[in-house]
Amino acid sequence: MSTTKIENRGIDGEFFDFLCQRWESAPIHQTMDISLSYLGPGAAGIKISPGREYTTIRGRLHGGISAVIADTAMGWAIITLGSTCVTIDMYTNYLAPAFGEQDLFAEAQVIHSGKRTVVAEATLYNDKGELVAKSRGTFSLKRGKMQEFEEDNP
Repeated sequence: MSTTKIENRGIDGEFFDFLCQRWESAPIHQTMDISLSYLGPGAAGIKISPGREYTTIRGRLHGGISAVIADTAMGWAIITLGSTCVTIDMYTNYLAPAFGEQDLFAEAQVIHSGKRTVVAEATLYNDKGELVAKSRGTFSLKRGKMQEFEEDNP
């Protein structure tokens, strides 16, 4: 993956490169063809160009796909702060339909970071910039920071 396509919005260069490599190694990102648009401290932007295989019989994007995109964006916003996490819970408000074969963008940011949990929000837009959904999630921080990066970069 070329990191030149991904915007760095203020993360240390070495850590940014490490995160971009980690992104590429996640099977779900390749399977669903999810791309990373930008990373910043406590923020992430991603995009999916879903095909018909992710739609309902009326051509609308399945809500579960929108939830995957929101969850992924929020998780990566947290990862930019140097911690790994797992989702405890999340909810999504679907505000307008998204359709297959149209790009869907998610922008996420951390809104509260504690010692054990983090709360993040994601906003989903269609390719016309129209608001499609809002999501909020609570994530449990995993013990230890990004150990692979720290081991390789003492």
